[in-house]
Amino acid sequence: MTSDTIPPQAHGAGWQAEYAVAQAARAVNVVCMKWGDRYPAVFVNRLYAMVKRNTSWNVRFVCFTDDTTGIRPEVECQPLPKLDYDPALGKYWPKLGLMQKGLGGLTGMTLFLDLDLVVLGNIDELFTHPGRFLIIREWKDPHLGYGNSSVLRFFIGRESNVIERFHATSPEVIVTTYASKEQNFLTKAVEEVAFWPAEWMPAFPLACLKRNRALRFFTPAVKPKDGKILVFYGSITPGSALRGEHASNKRVGASFAPRLTKRRFPPAAWIADYWTD
Repeated sequence: MTSDTIPPQAHGAGWQAEYAVAQAARAVNVVCMKWGDRYPAVFVNRLYAMVKRNTSWNVRFVCFTDDTTGIRPEVECQPLPKLDYDPALGKYWPKLGLMQKGLGGLTGMTLFLDLDLVVLGNIDELFTHPGRFLIIREWKDPHLGYGNSSVLRFFIGRESNVIERFHATSPEVIVTTYASKEQNFLTKAVEEVAFWPAEWMPAFPLACLKRNRALRFFTPAVKPKDGKILVFYGSITPGSALRGEHASNKRVGASFAPRLTKRRFPPAAWIADYWTD
């Protein structure tokens, strides 16, 4: 949404006013970020296609990127938001730049999606679900109250204090308290965090694969029943899941165990029904 779509009485009001405006107009920003060379343009193009197929809302789709090559013309491309940070703290801190005021000239309700997601069904409820700032509850150690930032919903500029708090936090605290994870810091730095319903955003390794790695090798990955968006983390992406492999460019560390095959589980062929242009 742009400032032209926000009535004067909503400017300066609470997030509830912007939420009401979005509901009345059925209009929302959907944004993603692409930097570096880990994900090619096809990830942006397919994310756009999946979103458009699975919502009845009016969507302004924006990709913040340092390279527009190969991105389909329907996607609005803008430069990455600027954020000064020490690269030694980790790779994903640029996401905090989304919290700045006036981001890309956007206003109002905004849904952020990671590139390596698969939209499984209608996502209209992601826009009608109430809340100022919504994030996935992290699956590991959920009692710590951290979120997974693969799917965020926020209102442009409402959380700009996050950036100030980041710059005011010492690197030692970032490392020791937040484990150098942008999503840990973000969850604790926003004014009012809420978590998505757990069944809406299942994680592929947890919801689709057997926990036992020996059984996993022989057992097909199952499609989650009630999921809206399938989340990938670690060294599995939609493309590698289609092959039944881990993505080599996302592997962390090296294993000394000999591997006779790249396959880790049977190819999840059903992903191709959703992860497509």
